[in-house]
Amino acid sequence: MNLRAAPRNAFPYLLTAAGGFLLAYLLIFLFAFPAEVIPDDADVPNVVGLMYADAAQRIEKAGFQAVQGESRFHPRAPEGTVLQQDPPAESSQKRGIDVRLAVSAGQRSAPVPQVTGLSEQQARVSIANAGFELGTVRREASDQPRGSIIASTPPAGEVLQLPAVVNIVVSDGPAIVIAPDLVGRTLPDARSMLEQIGLRIGGVGRDTSSFQPENTILSQSPPAGQAVSAGGRINVTVSRFPPVAPLYVPPRPDSQPR
Repeated sequence: MNLRAAPRNAFPYLLTAAGGFLLAYLLIFLFAFPAEVIPDDADVPNVVGLMYADAAQRIEKAGFQAVQGESRFHPRAPEGTVLQQDPPAESSQKRGIDVRLAVSAGQRSAPVPQVTGLSEQQARVSIANAGFELGTVRREASDQPRGSIIASTPPAGEVLQLPAVVNIVVSDGPAIVIAPDLVGRTLPDARSMLEQIGLRIGGVGRDTSSFQPENTILSQSPPAGQAVSAGGRINVTVSRFPPVAPLYVPPRPDSQPR
């Protein structure tokens, strides 16, 4: 037996045994600790702006699960477009986690509310509650009560995409107003009454000879029943008590100089 040839003949067997041992050790290590050996993280792809179907496909291709989240109206994004994603794009995450996608419900639309016949304040509230913004407020003479809405643009019932603006026309009352009877009313009461129908108090005269309560209207011009242009003035005369003269009190005798 050649002793020198023995180690050479045994070397292949030793190499094979060592390789087998290392392979078995590696397999056991991979089986017991797979996460620590094989990286399981990946960057979340950016899918904002894509349609949901395309976004979900890209998410799943990267090793994640696409989940549809909230749906909300958007003034510009078409319906079904991804608006937001969570976790955010380009962030490193574990594969297999859910990526929640918020999508657009499209542009919100609503019908223009019926405001004809309402007061200006009521119309403002109705327009805001319907999701619109109030545009121009124009005033026109009409046979409708002063301050009521006589028209809107666009008209009631028309469906618009929001945000949108609704313009209104407010009645200034008729162009010709019949002067009401003011005699016997107080000056503040008469002023309020005239303002409601589109007229105003003009000159105010004073009559100190009347026994009517102070500030009572005694006469008016133009008289009650006469036609007056809208915005015109009615002059009135009101009762006014003259100032009371101070009583003369003679000086006491002891207060006269000696």
